Amino acid sequence: MVTFSIIVPTFNEEKTIEKTLIALRNQTFEDFEIIVKDGGSTDRTVELAKKYADKVVCKSDSSVADARNQGADYASGVFLVFVDADTEPQKDLLERFARLSQNAEIVGGSCRKIPQNGKLSDRIFYEFVNITTFLSYYCYLGGAHGNCVLIRKNVFKTLNGFNPKLKVGEEAELVRRAKRLGKFAFLLDTHVFENTRRIQAWGKLKLYLTWLFGTFRSFKASNQEYEKVR
Repeated sequence: MVTFSIIVPTFNEEKTIEKTLIALRNQTFEDFEIIVKDGGSTDRTVELAKKYADKVVCKSDSSVADARNQGADYASGVFLVFVDADTEPQKDLLERFARLSQNAEIVGGSCRKIPQNGKLSDRIFYEFVNITTFLSYYCYLGGAHGNCVLIRKNVFKTLNGFNPKLKVGEEAELVRRAKRLGKFAFLLDTHVFENTRRIQAWGKLKLYLTWLFGTFRSFKASNQEYEKVR
C-alpha cells in the first residue's frame, strides 16, 4: 500500500503525456504510484506511459469520468489524485496534499491551475477561473479543477466515484457529494501548470462557458459532449 495513487486518463496524448509523467516522477514526496488509464490511443501514448507509470491500463471508456473510475479500480493508495495528461504539477504538490490530508475532516482537495506559457492575458484568465472555482464551493456548485483532484479512496468508493454519464462538470458533481462526508479544500497557495491548447483551439469565452454550463448541467446526468482537443 502507498499513500497516493495518481491516476492519469489518456487518449492520444503523445504530445503532453511524457512531460506530465516526468513532473509526477520528480515529486518531493516519494510514496506514490502512477496509474495511466488509456482509452484506446492510436499514437505513442501507451509506449511513453510505460516508461514512467507503475501501471498502464488499456480499456475502452465512455467518458473521462469513466476512465478515472477505471483507473481507481487498480489503485492501492490511501488517497487518489487525478491528474490530466496535459497537466504538470509543481514539485511539492503531493507533499502539500500529504500535509492537507493530516486533517481528518478533509475528504479531498484541489488547487489553482496556471497556464504553462507566460502570456499575461492567459494568466489573468486562469486566475479568474481559479477565483470562481474557489468561490463555487461556498455556493454549493463545486470547488475543484478536474485536472487535479485529491480524494480519500474510501470516500471515493463510498460515493461510487465520478458519475460516468457526465461529460463536463464531473468533478463539481463529485465535490458536492463528497461535502456530505467532510470538508473539501481548495489550496490557493498550490498550483499545477496546464497546457493552453483549449484556449488556442476554442478561445477564452467558449472555454469558460463550457466549464460554467457544464457545472450547472452536472446537477443532472447530462450527455453534453466535451470536444477533444489534441
